[in-house]
This record gives sequence, C-alpha cells and structure tokens, in this order.
Amino acid sequence: MLAVAGCHARAQYVPRSTQDSGALALVREHWPSFRVRLEERAGSLPAFVRDELESFITCGDFEHGFLVAQCQRCGDSLRVPFACKSRGICPSCMGRRMAETAALLVEHRLPAVPWRQWVLSFPGPLAVRLGYDRALLGRVCQRFASRVMQTLRRLTKRTHGLASSAALHPGVLIVVQRFRNDLGLFVHLHALVNDGCFDASDPNEPRFRPIAGLADAHLVHTLQRVHADFAALEPDHDDDGDDEVDAAIAACVQLALPLRPATPSPPESAPASPLLVTAVGMQLHAAVTVDGRDRSRLERLCRYLLRPPFALDTVQRTADGQIRVHFKKPTRSGASYAQMTPDTFLPSSTRSSAPPPLIASPG
Repeated sequence: MLAVAGCHARAQYVPRSTQDSGALALVREHWPSFRVRLEERAGSLPAFVRDELESFITCGDFEHGFLVAQCQRCGDSLRVPFACKSRGICPSCMGRRMAETAALLVEHRLPAVPWRQWVLSFPGPLAVRLGYDRALLGRVCQRFASRVMQTLRRLTKRTHGLASSAALHPGVLIVVQRFRNDLGLFVHLHALVNDGCFDASDPNEPRFRPIAGLADAHLVHTLQRVHADFAALEPDHDDDGDDEVDAAIAACVQLALPLRPATPSPPESAPASPLLVTAVGMQLHAAVTVDGRDRSRLERLCRYLLRPPFALDTVQRTADGQIRVHFKKPTRSGASYAQMTPDTFLPSSTRSSAPPPLIASPG
C-alpha cells in the first residue's frame, strides 16, 4: 500500500478505462485465432510485437494486479490497476507518455525561441523497411538532422551577414512516427527545430539568431543531400522493401493492404502549399512554426509529435461487425474514418509496435 500525504477529498479521480475500449476488446477477442493463422502462414511474430499485444490485453485489468493508494490525512483509498506501458499500441499508456514527455520538454528542455516543424516522409517500400530496420532508421535520422542543421547554419550566416558559421549551433529533436490516420504503416520523421541558430561566438553570452527567407529551394536541396546520404549508406540496396523485413511482419503488411483506404490526390486546381516539396522520391514539409514564448501552443505541437496511433474512443465496431477508426478531423476528401474488418485491424495494430528508442536528439 502506498501512503499519500496530501488530501484532495473534494476532487474525484477518474482513471482511463482501458478495458472498456473498443480496440482492446477487438484485440482480446481476435488475437488468439489471428496468431494461430499467422503462424501457419508465415511463422511467429517478433517477440516485441507479441509482448505489446498481449500486455495491451491486460492493461488496466484489476485481475492482473493493482496498487492501493491511501491518504494519510483522511484515510481515503484508491485502487489503481497496473498499466502495460506500451510503446506501440495502447492509447492509454502512450497518451500518458505523450503528456508527460511534452510537459517535460516545454518546462525543462525547449528554450523560448522560434521553432519550426520539419516532416520528412519516404516512398512506400523504404517506409516499410525503416519500420523494422532500427540501425538504418537511426542512421537516416542522424543524416536528416545533420542536413537540416547545415541548412540552418547557411541561412543564419546569410541572414545576419556573418563571416563564419563555425560558432552557430541549431537544436533538433526528432520523433519517429509509424502510422497514418487509417493505421497503415507509414514511417516518417517529425523534427522540431530551432528556427535559427544559437551563436556561441561569445561563450559567456550566447545569443539566438533567427533565420529569414526559408524557401522551397532550401527544402529541395536538403532532400537531395539526404537522398545522397542514403545512397551512400545503402549502395547495393534495390529498394524493393521486403528483403530484410520479418516474414510474419511482411504478411501483416499484405493482410492490411486490401481494405486500406486510398489516399486521395489533391485537385489539380488546388494552390501549391508553401514549404511543401517533393524530390528524389521523398517529401519534406516545413510550414508549421511556433513562437517559443507561447508555451501552450508549443506543448500542443509536442503532443502532436508524440501522439499514439489512435485514441481510446476512436475505434468502434459497427452493427455489421466492421471496424471504424475515426479521424481527429476529416481528410481533404471529406473522409472522417477508415473502415476495415477485424482481420485487417489486427495486422494494422502489429505494425504500430516497435522496439525503443523512438526519439533522437541529434543537436
């Protein structure tokens, strides 16, 4: 029993009810038979995927253990069930980690300077491979961060008319996201970047120098450098995406394809989005900015980077047995949810699982 010193008799603690969520009910009902069918077809899933799903089933279940907290002042007690601490599928545990990490970053890590979000996405086969090749993903994150920092140093030097960029130091936080709205595997990198550089010419009094004039050409150049780095990392790779992916994982990818909603193309008449470029098979977006003095908005952006694949109340079963995954907001085509069968939802859920670490801070 844990003794709690404070007394909050007038407040009511309402824990998240993970056991009542539609996603957990689906996994609990269909996981045993799905696992047997998958093992017959392609072998066993990696241990970290099995552990994620089986732990998710027991998350928040009092039968699997709980903690009793008691107030030393009034004697009131509260039972809190153990959590699964999932890093890939549980919306309750991932939501708590999202909130805690975003608060830590804003309160203790991120300075009150301008910030910009850079989002790098990859072609389909490479996105699948990066989902399960941790070593390659780590190198790609490192090279992406390095190229973004080089772009910032050059722009800062030009903006402020400096003789050298040697004393300029940008900051980059990279978060790896693995999913689309419809739970399809889509590895892409979100980088939270200082919109400028810290000038350490005077080590006793460093100053922040913001950039001006970031344009599409700078993003294209950054993509070209990242692409060249990847070619140097993998000179003999044919980029078919499947040669180094676990057989059971590859089977899950294929099982989830038939009912995956197609991504609509924007109308031809739609105006071009600023700071959104596609080159060498990759896409880079850098139009979202935040004034670091607005801590609430900065925390919301951090939460967006760290969000789980879906929320507790977004997965619902329809009367005909289909599964709907509701989106936070409609897509450009007007779709507000993705619809699939339980046999599609399960393989989609397995692809959200990944071994840690998921966050890298190169600068």
